Amino acid sequence: MARAQFVAAPGRTVHRLGWVTSLRLSTVIALGVGSCLSCGHVPLAGEGSSGTAASSSRTPTPVASATPSMTQLPDPARLTTHNCSTTPSSAPARALGSYYTMRPASGWTDTGDYVHTDSLLLELTAPPSYGNAPTRIKFLALPIDVKADFGAQATAHSIAIDHVAKGFGLSSQASATSVVDCSVAAEPTALFGYADGSESGYRLVIVHSNRLLEIWMSGTGGLSDQAIQDALAMMGSITWTF
Repeated sequence: MARAQFVAAPGRTVHRLGWVTSLRLSTVIALGVGSCLSCGHVPLAGEGSSGTAASSSRTPTPVASATPSMTQLPDPARLTTHNCSTTPSSAPARALGSYYTMRPASGWTDTGDYVHTDSLLLELTAPPSYGNAPTRIKFLALPIDVKADFGAQATAHSIAIDHVAKGFGLSSQASATSVVDCSVAAEPTALFGYADGSESGYRLVIVHSNRLLEIWMSGTGGLSDQAIQDALAMMGSITWTF
């Protein structure tokens, strides 16, 4: 699998994400040149459908291949300015496994696949009116013993740095910001922004009682202000139950 190639976004620290796990595979189908032999003549630029030149003096103009645009890296300050939490809503608290309760934002829809993703506690999709569809937030409890898997001195910050270095859960083309710190439910929390194709968002890492909890939020082309406000309120509502 190829190592990632990156283009630095202006004014933003970009980190190369390392070898990616098999979470995402792409299949490339090569079309054989010989398969076009039965297609007959393909008109060139400047030719009519009959294959004759529209003008003998006109030379076909080469068309430059388009360069895919990179989604801008999101600014972690959109979360850290509020210490990753704001006043929670008055919605009923929802239990997320035996880990914690959280108050979902109004209008968000449960779209999680809990059969095939054991670590997923809850996935919510924002209303279409927020833009950047689909905009989603995922709450995860990873099956990891932090001390055993990352070492006795591991912290949320060191684990987030490890995620950036190894491209955890992202493609080989992804780029990420520096890791910064905040707090969720009174626990030290580390986060980074990322861009991966048309998707961009944030990954938050929390360690509580030697367990690794994460919050992933993403949107197509970014996240709206309303989505950020709702996410901050949901994170501010988290209450540990273990």
